[in-house]
Amino acid sequence: LGLVFIFAPAALTFHEFTAFRMNHYALNGNEMGCKSNVVNYEARALNANVVTRRCVLMNMAEISVDRVQELISKKAGSLLISIPKNRSLSKEEIENWNQIEEVLMEEAIETSVFFTYEHPQLNTIFEEVRVSLNSDHAPTATAALGNVFHSNGYQIVGYASPPVPVKQSSVYTIQGRLSTRQTNPTIVIVAGFDSYGISPHLAKSSNSNGSGVVALLEMARLLSKIYTGTDTTPSYDIVFLLTGASHVNYISTKTWLDKQLSSDTAEGVILSEAEFVICLDSIGKEGLNFHVSKLPKQDSVGHKVIQAIQTAVESLYPNVTLNTVPKKVNLANAKFAWQHELFVVKRIPGMTVSSFSNYKETGRLNTFDAAVNQDTLFQHTHILAEGIARYVSKATDDKICIICNDMVPNHALMRRTTEFLTDAERAAQLIKKDSSIVSTLELLLGKYVQEVFVLEFKAGKRDPAFQFYDSTEVKLFAYNVKPAVFDLFLAIGVAIYLGIVYCMVKSI
Repeated sequence: LGLVFIFAPAALTFHEFTAFRMNHYALNGNEMGCKSNVVNYEARALNANVVTRRCVLMNMAEISVDRVQELISKKAGSLLISIPKNRSLSKEEIENWNQIEEVLMEEAIETSVFFTYEHPQLNTIFEEVRVSLNSDHAPTATAALGNVFHSNGYQIVGYASPPVPVKQSSVYTIQGRLSTRQTNPTIVIVAGFDSYGISPHLAKSSNSNGSGVVALLEMARLLSKIYTGTDTTPSYDIVFLLTGASHVNYISTKTWLDKQLSSDTAEGVILSEAEFVICLDSIGKEGLNFHVSKLPKQDSVGHKVIQAIQTAVESLYPNVTLNTVPKKVNLANAKFAWQHELFVVKRIPGMTVSSFSNYKETGRLNTFDAAVNQDTLFQHTHILAEGIARYVSKATDDKICIICNDMVPNHALMRRTTEFLTDAERAAQLIKKDSSIVSTLELLLGKYVQEVFVLEFKAGKRDPAFQFYDSTEVKLFAYNVKPAVFDLFLAIGVAIYLGIVYCMVKSI
């Protein structure tokens, strides 16, 4: 029996930790992201030769796009990626990570992918797996055999049920209005309030699109003053929309538009009166780009709105650069590049204002978008508020400043709102009607505008246009065990031992 005790492969210890599964959703029946949450595999380091049906451990510092693609093609059972929680990342790390996110989210993958925050216990496990004499790299068969007896491995196990569609997937839009109580044309200002990252629980989206939400709320506060004051009489109503699931092909925007077009109530009048739509998307970095489906004609509404914003720049912040970027709507592509395109295909002119010059620009959608330049956001919000105020008031004197003096944006208020949005869980999959993010945004918008309410759009039960999946957060266990092949040698050892005992007994 001594031999059994010497070689017994019992799990010595185990560690429990929280992991976050990669994004998983469906659009028009096509699944995207990580389809599996199965993990019950032996741990392997990133440079292991044998990865089929193994759980490959890696951290941000060593991961690469090519290696991730190789692991998926070799049918690795699972990927477990540790990411920093309280450490600032270098520009190179963020750029590398942006490319990895794009690769992982291009299509549905069968390999289960999990993310977890770095912490001492997990770092120790990663290091032990990384530096142990791995039989994959042993120079000789003898060395590989020695490794089996002298090293301990880890089995990564998760006990979650397979992911299933959420019972009732819903997206939300918060709507409000500034009105002169007369029959006026309407300007619509839109910002998506959801976040996006490689995993719902990790998404911050401080700039994309927390900055757009902060700007919209502050513009609502500033513009409300010209609707309640006596110095100006706006010639337009302004509708404010905070849309959910904007990072998932603008689902909430599309469903809101469909509802408006199919409604003959007062709500449906918005689109018939809408003259122009301004979508705010990631405006917390240097420069403002006006993305349009085609260059606005002279004296068109789009031309006049852009001209009013240019006048605001010249009078307030002449160093801010403005660019108009035309891009035709690609109707052959089911995925929209910018939010205003959904309005354009409904024959409502509009534009998206963004610091990004291209919708494919690396970093527009990434997990580590957790910071905004507050001074830049302040300037951009002031510029847009002044430009829109000039347009709706039909101001013609370039020397007149409407959003000035005691009506400028509130730095402290914008910073607090940015911090709230960055800290809040607001990925589309996690938002419910009673979520704090929905109620808080409804409350904030309601302070400044009228007719504020939340619209819920539910996915159809048959052929749903969108579908979210559960099992976004799981508990994983790392069991410290002998390698699986050890069992074979143990069985052989026990058989030999029993054979010797049998022969000895028989010879007596």
